[in-house]
Amino acid sequence: MKFFLDIDGVMVHANPHKPVELEDDGFYKFNKKAVEIFNSIFCTTKDELILSTSHRYKYSIAEWKVIFKKRGISSRKISIVENLGEHTHKVSRRVEIESWINHNHFDFEDLVILDDDKSLNELPSSLKKRLCLTNSYTGLNDVEDLKQIVNRKPKVNVNIESKYYKHRR
Repeated sequence: MKFFLDIDGVMVHANPHKPVELEDDGFYKFNKKAVEIFNSIFCTTKDELILSTSHRYKYSIAEWKVIFKKRGISSRKISIVENLGEHTHKVSRRVEIESWINHNHFDFEDLVILDDDKSLNELPSSLKKRLCLTNSYTGLNDVEDLKQIVNRKPKVNVNIESKYYKHRR
């Protein structure tokens, strides 16, 4: 399965009124619950991590592997959504992801999109059902949303106080 992953608003909060902690490598410290939820569904040996985050060009693939591993996420295959050159101006995340999927002829049923970008609500229904749209202020905090899309049981029991995270702003 291919997991399109945003970082701001998914693995870290995107609350403009609250600073994001940094690791000693200078990049964001991921939310432990988000990592736990992600790892409970993601299969390191079979699944692919495709970075759709705005940070995707800051580091090489090798550097991203180190960054993710340091934060408790391992993936054999990491790639990034590339600018296909067909858009001469800044485009929405929806256009970036949809173009990348179509360009690579990905099977929609083999995709998961983890993001907080509201433009993704405009995805065609076949892709929208593969979207786990997170709350920007809290990030990924409910394994149930992800389980329904992936149609896998978590590898471990994820104990999340969902109500606390969903209602806290």
